[in-house]
Amino acid sequence: MTELNMRFSEDEQSRNMRRGALAGVATQIVRVATQAGSVVLLSRLLTPSDFGTYAMASPVLAFAVLFQDLGLGHATVQKDELTQDELSSLFWVNLSVGALLAVTQVMLSPLVAMFYGDPDLAALTSGMSLTLLLSGADVQHLSLLTRQMRFWTLAGLESAAALSGLLTSIVMAFFCHSYWAILAGSLASGVVLAGGAWLSSGWLPSKPSSITGARDMLNFGLGVTGFNLAEFLSRNTDGVLIGKVWGAAPLGAYNRAYRLLLFPLQQVTNPMIRIMLPTLSSLLKEPERYRDSFRRAVLPAFLVVLPGVAFMIASADTLVEILLGAQWRDVTPIFVGLSVAGLLQTTNSPANWLFLSQGRTREYMRWGMFSALTSMLAFACGLHFGPVGVASAYSLSECLRTPMLWWLVGRDGPIRHRDVIKVIGPHLVGAIASVAAALLLHRWLLMQSIDAVPNLAACFCMSYAVSFLIVALFPVSRDEIRRYVPSFSSR
Repeated sequence: MTELNMRFSEDEQSRNMRRGALAGVATQIVRVATQAGSVVLLSRLLTPSDFGTYAMASPVLAFAVLFQDLGLGHATVQKDELTQDELSSLFWVNLSVGALLAVTQVMLSPLVAMFYGDPDLAALTSGMSLTLLLSGADVQHLSLLTRQMRFWTLAGLESAAALSGLLTSIVMAFFCHSYWAILAGSLASGVVLAGGAWLSSGWLPSKPSSITGARDMLNFGLGVTGFNLAEFLSRNTDGVLIGKVWGAAPLGAYNRAYRLLLFPLQQVTNPMIRIMLPTLSSLLKEPERYRDSFRRAVLPAFLVVLPGVAFMIASADTLVEILLGAQWRDVTPIFVGLSVAGLLQTTNSPANWLFLSQGRTREYMRWGMFSALTSMLAFACGLHFGPVGVASAYSLSECLRTPMLWWLVGRDGPIRHRDVIKVIGPHLVGAIASVAAALLLHRWLLMQSIDAVPNLAACFCMSYAVSFLIVALFPVSRDEIRRYVPSFSSR
């Protein structure tokens, strides 16, 4: 029988965090490789029209995905004590919601076809609904694996799903040369992930029963869903406004800047929730160990990510031209405009761990709504000045929200305001110093007519060196560095 309630010693917690971090890195490498392979290979087998048709049907599915698990996956990981009946109740809720969303999408498919004037979209939109059924069937099994901190098992499943999806799409595209190949890959990936989760977890649901006992978990999940909906609005409103007012070309430049800076950061910071949610949730009754685990997680995460963000900000002009080409120079000022938001969103990402692990999802949802409303207000204020104005206004709004966020987080729970300042503060100071140092070096190397690649390499090294030195000046950070590098001395 699968063990639902897990307890780990301090040493086991540390090992699990290290395994989770390594497994997360491995999974991200596979994902990036399969996405790149998909872009390169499928682009040679399918036409732009195929991709365009699939993109027309995708927003309906993307919106439905917001509600597919109702936040119950996080609820399963966060709950201290979990019974078979509670887990089974959540499974049947997820499966029912997935089925309801799938049926709704099928019913809406003729409207999608009518909106775009393309009858083929009805069948494609209906076919996409099958992914909602698959997702509803594996939410609790994947969450159970996360609860048990079996991160390498999850990494193997997700990697196998990504590879099988890519292979299926390539084979289908080779034979049928149609957008159906993209859907076939998505379904194959879902089948592999769901089947692997069922087999790996070893858990089987009981027959449907009353959900009364799981009411607290449902309330937890609704808070997460509310936050996700608010996040969806704030992530998409800027593109809609720019496209409506300024047209396709400015939107394309904004989209490239966003994809180059904020999207990769989200791919790095979001998987940390999988590692930290079960870790911190299991320590909620031990405040000192909770604070200790939080400090230990922040140090490596920030030392890896923040200097990289600082480097990208300082060398944006050369970096954009190298990565995208000279024809995309208009992206640079937008990239710089978004840079402060990227820096602060990275430092703010641990707030998600704290809200969720402490079960404070009502506050989490309210914060998400406040963040979405203020972001949309910033987009509207900056819209008159084009994509650069939207990007800069968004960064300004992030500056104004950040103190409010950490005040809200630190007013309750094991992590208080003084802990936030001690843990987050050194890394933010280090990142700002890294931007300044790398920017000065970058400008000096440009005046010396140094080639782009050596210039970027020098700025990259400078950013990481300055960040590490600044962070190491703070006693709390030095204590954490010694845990990872025992020979490190404060002298």
